[in-house]
This record gives sequence, C-alpha cells and structure tokens, in this order.
Amino acid sequence: MGRKAMPIQLHLLQGNKNRLTKKEIEQRVEAEKRLKPKANKVKPPAWLSDEAKKEFKRIVKEMQDLDLLTNIDVDALALYCDAYVNYIECTRIIAEEGLMVEYTNKAAETNKVPHPLLTKKKQLHEQMKSLAAEFGLTPASRSKLAMPKKEEREPTPEEKLFGDI
Repeated sequence: MGRKAMPIQLHLLQGNKNRLTKKEIEQRVEAEKRLKPKANKVKPPAWLSDEAKKEFKRIVKEMQDLDLLTNIDVDALALYCDAYVNYIECTRIIAEEGLMVEYTNKAAETNKVPHPLLTKKKQLHEQMKSLAAEFGLTPASRSKLAMPKKEEREPTPEEKLFGDI
C-alpha cells in the first residue's frame, strides 16, 4: 500500500521530495482547485449538543485558517464532534467509576469486570478516526482526490514486443 497523497502546497513546503515537474505541479494545482467545493455555509447543525457545537466551531476556525473545510464537510464534521463529545463523556464516567466495576450475575455472584463503557469508548475512537480519514477531514485524504490521472500514451515498439519492463 502506497503513501497517502498530500495537497500539492504541503508537498512543495516539504521540499518536493518526489521531484515533480512544473507541469505535474500545475496539473495538481488545477485538479485541487476543480475539486474544491464552496465554504459559505459551514455552520454546526441544530441537532448537535452545545459541547459538540463548541468543538465544531473550534475545528472550523482552525480549518478555515488553512482553507480546508468546505460545505460538504459539515455533516462529517458534525458526526466527528458528536463522537468526540460522547468519547469525552465515556472517559469521564470511566474515570469516576473505575476501569473495573462489580457485576452480579444470574446466580447472584458478584464479580469484577471491565467497565462496559470501555467497549463504547473504543467504538467512538474508531468512528472518529474513520471520519477524520474517510470523509476528507485530513489534508491527505482530501488530496487523494486531486491526484491527476496518468496520461495514456502509445506503447513503444519494444513495449509492444516485450511488455512494460
């Protein structure tokens, strides 16, 4: 599996390690411009809790400074913020009640078991990680869409005879 693509501006800031030509750089810049949706309606949805709206606004502020967040990212960001707030709540409850809780089974025996919210906390973590990567909340996932397609060329006579070696 190859490395994740990154925006061309970030690639250039890191020193153009892939030795992209000026033409390739121009193609990437144009492709990224074409894929960039508008960013005029980036507001937290009404269904978010107050804490989630606060996190939403914090992330929007950071991402707007980088000019990365767009209108199509609102729902994904809202889901991320909702998962974030639930994750924090799970963490708070686990901290209060401890990692192990007492559980009484059907036979009336009491045992210490891992806190049930540990599973939920792990699910929320995976959800946040997935949303950040899959829905374009990271520069690498957004720039993957902007990678220019390779131009098809006619194979040389040698390639026709021997294949692409």
